[in-house]
Amino acid sequence: MLKSVFNYIKKFVISKKKVYDELDSSATNETNKVILNKNLILKNFYNDCYQIFKGEIENSDQLKILEIGSGAGFIKKFIPHVITSEIIELEGVDLTINAERLPFPDKSLDVIILLNVIHHIPNSEKFLSECHRVLKYDGQILLIEPANTWFSRIIYKNFHHEDFDENGGWHLKKNGGRLSNANQAIPYIIFERDLKIFKEKFPGFNLIKKYKFKPVHYVFSGGFSYKPIFNSQLFLKIIRIIEFILYPFNNFLGLFMFIKIKKIK
Repeated sequence: MLKSVFNYIKKFVISKKKVYDELDSSATNETNKVILNKNLILKNFYNDCYQIFKGEIENSDQLKILEIGSGAGFIKKFIPHVITSEIIELEGVDLTINAERLPFPDKSLDVIILLNVIHHIPNSEKFLSECHRVLKYDGQILLIEPANTWFSRIIYKNFHHEDFDENGGWHLKKNGGRLSNANQAIPYIIFERDLKIFKEKFPGFNLIKKYKFKPVHYVFSGGFSYKPIFNSQLFLKIIRIIEFILYPFNNFLGLFMFIKIKKIK
């Protein structure tokens, strides 16, 4: 019943799904840049996420900051000195790196930022171990990732090409590309379901902040796969009003969660 209702709503909010022949290619990244520039609602979703990251970092111009999985994003407009990176070579991205083997000396970074990325990394445990190695004492990992809520499960399991398996493990089950291979439930698995295990595996980390947010913004933007029918400042204001009203219910409705981890030893 709910799926039928959402399919009906979808017809009036977003148009036909875009099809990418090579989702993992560099060409898709250029296409995504074009989409971001044209899609006001989606671009403001990114703006809001980057503002959250910026607000968590003091004196960012004096710190060594790495963003992993930069893709088509534009974080440098908010944090100009950030080092951007991707697993494949992309125009406008500073480094080509593998998140499981970070090319930095021990205790050399102050902040590591990920926006919708950790659920694409094949071995999250290796990645977190690398983060602990390269971060300075008091260094931070800042993440915005898919949340596991009543509403998000409906959206991610029925309207998104990526897997959402909340019963899975920390590693991706199959091989695949940087965008096509994913389990959107991995942030929930590590930082909620298996939080005790995370603390045992990584006693040098402390999860100091976590909250769920944005129940409708990304849905109404259409993301990178759909084109929104309503793409205006007025519609953006309506979205913000809706999310303000829904704020008390974010733990049940939020599609995303912010996570802040600090290296304590």
